[in-house]
Formats: sequence, structure tokens, C-alpha cells
Amino acid sequence: MKKTALFLMLFFVSAALAEVQAPYAQVELVSGTKQKAQFLGIANDTVSLGGYIKNKFTVVKFPKSQFKSIVGEDGTDLLNLFPAKPDSTTADTTARIIDSAASETADSTATADSAAIADSSAQAPVADANGTPKADSGTEITHKLFLGFETVVIPQHGIERLDAFTFALLQELDSTFKKANIESAPGCSDRACLQEFWKDRGERDMFFGKVSHAKHPDSVVLEITRAFYEEELPTIYRSAITVSRSNMLQDMTKDGSATNLAKELLGLPVQKKLPRSYIHVETDPESATISRPEKDAICKSPCTFAVTDTGKIEIDAYWTVDQHLWGAQTFVRPLPGDTTKVSLKLKRITPEIKIVSNPVGAEIFPGQGEITRSSESIGTTPQKFSLTTPGMAYMRLRKEGYRDTLVQFFVAPVPEINLDIALEHLTDFDEVRKQQDWQRERNKARIGKILMGSSVAPAIIGALFLYLAQQDYDEAEDIKDALKMPSAAKGENFNAKIKKNKDLVDSGDKKNIIGGSLVGAGAVLFGLGFFLTF
Repeated sequence: MKKTALFLMLFFVSAALAEVQAPYAQVELVSGTKQKAQFLGIANDTVSLGGYIKNKFTVVKFPKSQFKSIVGEDGTDLLNLFPAKPDSTTADTTARIIDSAASETADSTATADSAAIADSSAQAPVADANGTPKADSGTEITHKLFLGFETVVIPQHGIERLDAFTFALLQELDSTFKKANIESAPGCSDRACLQEFWKDRGERDMFFGKVSHAKHPDSVVLEITRAFYEEELPTIYRSAITVSRSNMLQDMTKDGSATNLAKELLGLPVQKKLPRSYIHVETDPESATISRPEKDAICKSPCTFAVTDTGKIEIDAYWTVDQHLWGAQTFVRPLPGDTTKVSLKLKRITPEIKIVSNPVGAEIFPGQGEITRSSESIGTTPQKFSLTTPGMAYMRLRKEGYRDTLVQFFVAPVPEINLDIALEHLTDFDEVRKQQDWQRERNKARIGKILMGSSVAPAIIGALFLYLAQQDYDEAEDIKDALKMPSAAKGENFNAKIKKNKDLVDSGDKKNIIGGSLVGAGAVLFGLGFFLTF
């Protein structure tokens, strides 16, 4: 019975204390942030403030060093009014008020360190890795703290841009990163002091940046140090890169160097750059084009180029003069970090491509474009043909009942290139029908072209007959004019000319009919062929 009464008494006392209205004050942080809040007192160099967040009374705690001023409504300097340690009844009562309010709203209480880092006087509660809020300032904080760069090497506006860029990069890799200024720890002039300052406030993972001179005057060294407290003593990690002084941010983004720097510190996997090797090529004659299979031209000999390959690689050299190809090919195994020298003597060659398909009899179409009914093949497999331009080449193979195959190959400066292609049998009905339709259309186009070609002969012969007919008509007209002369009296010669005139007219008529018919037939054949072809 006594225990029950004591419990009820404590409950009503707690409730009464929670409802105590603390005086309001105007609060200003060192960072310049201002806020009006209930002043609950100062205990152990920690300022407690109260207010309502989402209709719940919430208590937040700040280190005293974070405040520039706390002024009451009556103008009282509350920041310096209370002693550093509570030794009076008023301080004890205030502490009980804080504890009572915090126990009622533990799920919405923010720690002093999280408020100082986020530079806000109304911060949401800190959460652990699983998203669970932590109300007590003594609990472990899971976020990472970036304190920016320190330097005398570059101007302040450069440091501000560097800080912003690096912090954005870190947040992309880990969203728990928060930012704080080095000046937020008054009285600290070195990194060890900063570490202790933030460690005392619950921080366990801190990142410090530093910019220093590089060996070359036009470069600077960007170094980031990570102090990670798994136990009482920190584990220190360091990573650095060298960048251009004038193009600092550009160099940081080039080749992902800044990202790799951050990943190394966070323990994330970093794609290491492969060691470079160098190949120096000389040719006889000079000015030959140097390339690798399936790659564009690299340089003109003599030249040196870098590779990251670790195995044997192919090097091609070619030179074209008067439409003749001169070339050579060799294989090189690069030495990591060293230069391998190659000397090639060019010879006149004509690369011959031999293409074989299984099954044989596939038509070969040049290029990589789709095959249409007007596409012309260059032969059927097996087939040999010559190419005089090194580089990538493409062909399509088509055989009825088999899937079209695109053949891609590199024309190297070697005498012979063999291609062996296995065709895939068609099983899809729609594809088979589509291929059959193409074959029919192609046959029609072929017939059309044959008819168009055939129309030429009758048209030419018909035109010849028309010409000969006109010749007969002209000769008959001459004889007719001669018969009209007075001296041409009726006689044997006169009768012979009349007969010849009649024969010429008849011959011209026949030739005219034949010629016209042939020309008409040619026109019909051409029109029909044109229709079938197009």
C-alpha cells in the first residue's frame, strides 16, 4: 500500500514539474543562428532549452561553448548568470524538470552535438543505424563528421569551394555525413585538440582536410585524415592526391581521383588503375599507320603509345601508296611500367578474305545494312575476295531456312584472313514466312530487271527497221520526181522505174510495221520490268 501511494505521489509530482513554464529567452549560437526557446538552466557546461515540436514538449541540450548569448525577456544575461556546476536548490529543481520532460518525450529529444553540427536550433532527434531515435546526449552518434580543410596555400574562397565539393562527394558515398567548422571548437589550435573536443561530445568518426605544397610549385597536395574511435584511442587513416593548383576541382573529378580518395578512407572498394606500359613502334618506310585489331588508328610511325594490357597484344602497321597496300603485323607482350620497342619492315600485300559457311551456299551481301529485295550479293559461300583497306569490315550472310548472320571482322595487313561461320537454322514460323516473302519479292525484282534488259534489243532492232523503212521511202520519192520530167517518155526504162518505185514503197511499209512492232514490244517489256522491279 505504501509503495502504491509513493508511486502515485511521484507520478503527480513529475506531471506537475513537466508543466512548469520555464522563462522564455532569445538564444543566439556562435554560428549566428537565432531562436526563441524556454530556458531550462545550465548544468555541467550544458545548456538545456525546451519547446514544443509536433505538439510534444521537447528538451534539447547544447554545449555552453556553442552559445554567443542567451538573453531573457527582461534583458538578463542568462548565459553567464548560472554557475558551471549545479550547487543550489534551483539547479536541482531545473535538472528534475529536464529529466521529467525528457522521459516523457524521449523519442523527439535531440542531442546538443547534432544541433551544433547541423547549425540549427530545432534539430530532429539523432537516429542510430536502424533509424531508431536516440534521446540521451551520452549515447553514441552514428553519423560521420567532416570538419573541412585547413591551409594557408590557397585563398579562403578556394577553401570554401573545396569544402563544399568534398562534403557533397562524401554525402553521396555516405548520407550520414554532417559538416562542422573548425572554428566551432573555440580555443583549439591543432587537430589533437579538435579530436578531443568532438570526442567529448559523442563524436567517434571525424574527417579532417589539409591542403599543402607539392614538390612542383603549380600543384598542391590534398590530404584527408580520418580519426575513428572504436575504443578510447583513435585509429588514424590518411589518403592524399596531388592536383593542379589552378584547376584543383577539375583535377579532382578527372579519372575519379577524388572519389577514390574518399572511398579509401571509408573502406569502400576502389578500382585500382592498371599499371601503364609503353610500346614504341618504328617502321620501314616511316609514316605507316599503327593500329590494334578492332580499334581506330593510334598514331603514325615512329611513335610511342601507352597500354594497360598485361597479355600478348597484336600490333598492325600499314601504308597505302598508289592504291597498293604495304603492311606488317607482330605480337608484343608489354613490360609493366617499361617501354617495349618494335621495328617492322613493310611488305606489299593484298589481304584475301576467305569466307566459309556451314552449310555452304549462303549469299554474301556487303555492309551491315538490312538486306532488301534490291540488295545485290557478291557471291555465295565458300568465296574468296580481296580488300585493300585495313580496318573493320562487315558482311551479311543469308541462306533460305537459316537466320541472317552479320559477320564483323578486322582486315589486318596480312595475306590471308579465314572466316568460318556457322548458320543458325530458322524455327520461328513468322521469320520463315518473312524470308519466303523476301525471296518472292526478290524473284519478281530479278524478272523485272531481266525484262527491262530484254526490252533493249527489240527497241534497237525496231528502230533500225524504222530507219531502213525511211530510206526506202526516200529512194521511192526520188524515182517519183524523175518520172515527172518531160524527157522520160513512156518506154522500157520508164516502166522499170515505175516498178522499182512501187517495190520500194512496199518494202518501206513492211519495215515500218516490223520496226514499230519491235519498238512497241520493247516499251511493253520495259514498262512491265519497271513495275516488277520497283
